[in-house]
Amino acid sequence: MVKKKTARQKIREKNLKKETRDEDPMVQDAASEWSSEAGGTSASERASVKRKMAKQIRFLNKLEETQRVLSAQKKNFKKKRKSQKTGRALNDLSSLSEFLPSITASTTTTTSSKVLRSKAKQTIVTNETKQLAAVLSHPQFKANPFAAIQQHLTTTLPPPLPVPNVKVTAKAGSKKKK
Repeated sequence: MVKKKTARQKIREKNLKKETRDEDPMVQDAASEWSSEAGGTSASERASVKRKMAKQIRFLNKLEETQRVLSAQKKNFKKKRKSQKTGRALNDLSSLSEFLPSITASTTTTTSSKVLRSKAKQTIVTNETKQLAAVLSHPQFKANPFAAIQQHLTTTLPPPLPVPNVKVTAKAGSKKKK
């Protein structure tokens, strides 16, 4: 399996091919300007100025190259994503909403689950343990647990919705055989 090269690796290869360290005219111009402003006249000062400027320009070139490569990759990624989106079979689902009104109504009433922190979880646990202890010590629960649970559910839960009777009329044997 061949690994993809990173943007930085591609830049290094380009820089190795160029090999324009101190021969770069930009470096020489910038170094001469900087040395004339600083007033450095010795050869060692000029050499150090050239090295510093060359290093700075190499760094800026690296930044430009990485930015260029990354922007090209981003453009390619956006093109791929756009082509994948347009290539789908069902782009418009508005016609399905006519046939499924009950599903759209049920999706609007969904509740989002909250992520609880440990403090909130601890308070819930303590409240639930107190509630369980109260239920277990209740005399009606001690006498008949199933009847107590059934009575609790009938009082707390809403009544079930009536199921509509739908007649399905299908003709038997209406399919044509080849």
